[in-house]
Parts: sequence; structure tokens; C-alpha cells
Amino acid sequence: MNNSKEKNKNRLIWKKKRKELFSLSSAEDKESLLSFFASIAGELKGKIVAGYNSFGGEVNCLELLKFSSLKGALIALPYVNSKKFIEFREWKDGDDLEPDFYNILSPKKNNVLIPDIILIPLLCFDLNGMRLGMGGGIYDRSLPFFNLSDKFGLAFSGQEVKYIHKEEHDFLIDGVITEKKVFIFKGKTS
Repeated sequence: MNNSKEKNKNRLIWKKKRKELFSLSSAEDKESLLSFFASIAGELKGKIVAGYNSFGGEVNCLELLKFSSLKGALIALPYVNSKKFIEFREWKDGDDLEPDFYNILSPKKNNVLIPDIILIPLLCFDLNGMRLGMGGGIYDRSLPFFNLSDKFGLAFSGQEVKYIHKEEHDFLIDGVITEKKVFIFKGKTS
């Protein structure tokens, strides 16, 4: 089986497993994840934190973004443009959202920001910094343009796997934040 077919097979498995993990997560798990995020983010006042609108059992990123906003950070959500690249647009809780090129609800206003921290959804991850996403390649294409941003996946600890085969287009992330711990990759330090 080629790598792309294997990844697509694994996506089906991990979409289901992630929903199960989400349904089992507790209020204590959410507090723990928030605490780990706060420890890795440091002082948030004046920073720009980008995240995503959660769906399909993804870790609830909006809670972390609202926390960041309360601590003085500017918040951004992804907008996928017609060239299938992400631009992070400023967002405040309550702002109007509209479907982007992939029909994902994104900020209507066009104030593009360069994040200090990017929080990334994933289906599973390995300890080499590989993540398995939904298969569109949007993050893999876009993240290299944010070389000054710290890029962290959000996951449940049960989403860790031994190994994900890296293809040429795959982009390694800097770390993953779970309810049990923070994983740092590529020589990053907290």
C-alpha cells in the first residue's frame, strides 16, 4: 500500500478515535490542557495567538483563544483563500464569521495577522513532530511561511502514535499540547 493510501485509511480510523477521546474528556482534562498551554505560551499580553474553530472531536481551541484574549493577546483564526493557503485573520469572540474557500467558518473582517503562536488541529501525532491532518495539505503548505511562529498541535494524549511516515510535502510542527503533558520537538525548549 502506498503512503497516501495508508494515510487515508488511518484518517478514517483516527477521526473515529478522536471523537471517542473527545467524548471521554473531562472538565479536569480541559483545565489541565489550559494549564499546559499557559505554561508554554508564557506572558500573553501583546502576543498574537492563532487557533481554529473546533469540529469533529478536535480539542476545543476556542477556550484557549478566549483565555489568551483575557490575558491581553490578539486572537486570529485561519481563513483559507482561493489559492488554498491560510491567512490568519483577527477575531474577537462575537465577530461575524463567513465560510472560506473550504467552507470553514472564518473571520469576515480582513485584518491579517502574523501569529506568535499557532495552535493546529490534528488526528494523531508522533514524537518526531509529524501530524496526521485531514488530508487537504492546507497547514503543510501554509506553515512554512510562518517561520517565526511557534507551531503547536492540540491533541488528547491518546492521539500519540509510534510513527507517521513523512512525505516530502509534510511539515513538522514544534510541539503538541495534551491534557497530560507538552511534547517539544525539533530541539525547542519551554
